[in-house]
Amino acid sequence: MTPSRRALSLESMGNFRTLLLGLVAYGAYAPVALAAQSADDSFQEVYQQLRRGPDFSADVPTGRMELTRTNQDGLLHRYVVVVPENYDPSRRYPVAFYLHGGVSRPDPGPGGGWWRNYDVVMGHDRIAVVPLSWNESLWWQSSQVENIRGILSDLKRTYNVDENRVVAFGSSDGGTGVYFLGFRDVTQWASFLPFIGFPGVLLNPGTGTDGLIHIANLTNKPLFIVSGETDRLYPARLMTGFLESFEEVGVDFVFTVKPGGHNTRWWPEEEENIERFIEAQPRDPHPDSILWATERTDRYNRAHWVVIDEIGPISGDEARVDLARITADGRSGILDAVRDGNTVTVDAYHVGRFTVLVSPDAFDVRSPIRVIANGEVVFEGMVQPSVDVLRKWAAVDEDRTMLYVAEITVELKPEG
Repeated sequence: MTPSRRALSLESMGNFRTLLLGLVAYGAYAPVALAAQSADDSFQEVYQQLRRGPDFSADVPTGRMELTRTNQDGLLHRYVVVVPENYDPSRRYPVAFYLHGGVSRPDPGPGGGWWRNYDVVMGHDRIAVVPLSWNESLWWQSSQVENIRGILSDLKRTYNVDENRVVAFGSSDGGTGVYFLGFRDVTQWASFLPFIGFPGVLLNPGTGTDGLIHIANLTNKPLFIVSGETDRLYPARLMTGFLESFEEVGVDFVFTVKPGGHNTRWWPEEEENIERFIEAQPRDPHPDSILWATERTDRYNRAHWVVIDEIGPISGDEARVDLARITADGRSGILDAVRDGNTVTVDAYHVGRFTVLVSPDAFDVRSPIRVIANGEVVFEGMVQPSVDVLRKWAAVDEDRTMLYVAEITVELKPEG
């Protein structure tokens, strides 16, 4: 039986910290009516419009296309998108991102050759995206998080995307990049499939990883992991310590060892298992529980309906050592939040302020909501749906299944 994620022992965490040091050295749902929640007809109109989404056209490009998008800082990113030739705008299409390996190289220019085997990308009755990563924009840097989010947003504006079936594949460096997304940016993803990658790469300061790696964050989405038995870079045996830590904190994962080295020649024989896994793992846009750690609040501070707004010592931190142990450094902020009906119970360590996002698909907003943090009731009362809040988060997520109508912001007592 997998232990409670808050029951991580000091001994096991000590072993994990030893593992980390060694690896660094190695280098290596049904809609709920809002009637009676707001007398403002304009609110009702905006809400229903956002839930319906745009009117998608049949007159859109299909097949294989190479496109570009530009980040806010002006950095141009190339990507390939493959849309089924028989695209039907009345259907919602799953989306799969495929992250390639060999990223420490210059921009190869147009041509789409950065993904070596398009046979595994084509078909499956879904939209496939193959972004480019190169030495100016690595998978584990914020530029790629912005890029991938931006590509998904662009797709949502043109094609009828199934928001709850967006998955991330990755091979080699791309597999490592998929781990990074699981550690840092989970809200839009249904599941993660890292192949022949290695999370230990992200612990090496020389790789330029954007921030700390919090193992606990992988508990929020399932993983399908494949390693090569005789992989010359990341043999399956190197995953042992990580897998033990995944089990300790309660990560939902499937781990498969394939004969052979650093390649994905086995992909066709695993295809049925891969597709079965994806089909069985749709995203829950409003999960009942969230465990999230972060050392910063300008990014990577949100998981679905929980946002960490301020990090720092709070009263009683010394009593919450179990939470401290499953942050990467023992000083980052972490929330363990569970929703049961209209009650949210939060265990918080080193979090001075956080926000609960309220969706009518998860809460009965016609009744009082209660938030309990570290054993104390910190909010209890009605919330008033706000069109400003609705529009704010709809602009961020562009997601018909994940609409928020109110925010509950909680401040916890500082240390001393």
